[in-house]
Amino acid sequence: MSKNKILVLSDLREFTEIVAQKAIYLANKYEKEIDVLHVEDESFLKFFKEKTECSLDKSKAILKSIYKDKANIFCKCGNFIEIVKEHIEKNNISTVIVGFKRERTFLEDIFNGSNLSNIIRKLDIPVIVIKTEDEPNYKNILVPTDLSKASKINIEYLVSIFPEANFHIEHYYKAFFEDRVKLYGFDDDEAHDFVDFYADEAQKDLDNFIKSLEIPSEIKIFKKAKKYVNIKSMVDESIEYKTIDLLGLSVGSSLSIFSFDLLEDSKKDVIIYKVKGD
Repeated sequence: MSKNKILVLSDLREFTEIVAQKAIYLANKYEKEIDVLHVEDESFLKFFKEKTECSLDKSKAILKSIYKDKANIFCKCGNFIEIVKEHIEKNNISTVIVGFKRERTFLEDIFNGSNLSNIIRKLDIPVIVIKTEDEPNYKNILVPTDLSKASKINIEYLVSIFPEANFHIEHYYKAFFEDRVKLYGFDDDEAHDFVDFYADEAQKDLDNFIKSLEIPSEIKIFKKAKKYVNIKSMVDESIEYKTIDLLGLSVGSSLSIFSFDLLEDSKKDVIIYKVKGD
């Protein structure tokens, strides 16, 4: 993980201690400082103005009891995103960490004030979403790619953050199924050759994409082109088969339309990055 600070956004819900344990682990491993920020929504300030200071003091005490002397604690009240962005700009933050339990949906998350989707869309730095209680020793990272410039930027950034990890890069290509090809008058051999052609071209495109990455030569890359069926099941299968520790997603490529669904359904922690690409 590159230099600068980690910012933990805490909502003081049931996952708070797990997020703290993982943040401290990562901070120790990569020699980082931790800032923890808790923001009371501005609607709270409007209706319970006289209790705001007391609430913030209690929140700060709770977080200090969890993080001890391992983090700088900040509790504020106001516009959530504005406060977060201001803190990032003023405190040299390079990575944000948040917690998101699999039992919750994005709709529930928005109504409860965590604004996870808003955080990801509005911030220009990577967001690590803690979803499990597993030790965050991210050795194997799965990154679906559409071979775009945005995806290239995302992978290069991930390599700079986790230089010791193995990167499993998968490209999901669309092609006709053999049975459908036969409907157009192709015989069995021709249909098979047609499908193989798409597979070979997809693999060549992926190979060229990997060669274009500006990353150190010692980084371990495992690449595979796979025929698109259902992106959720394909990602789940790869996570299970390859013992993946972290799913790397980006917002800014053609895969963006799947990113939030994959994030919500992922059985592993996720790092997601809004990339300005093509």
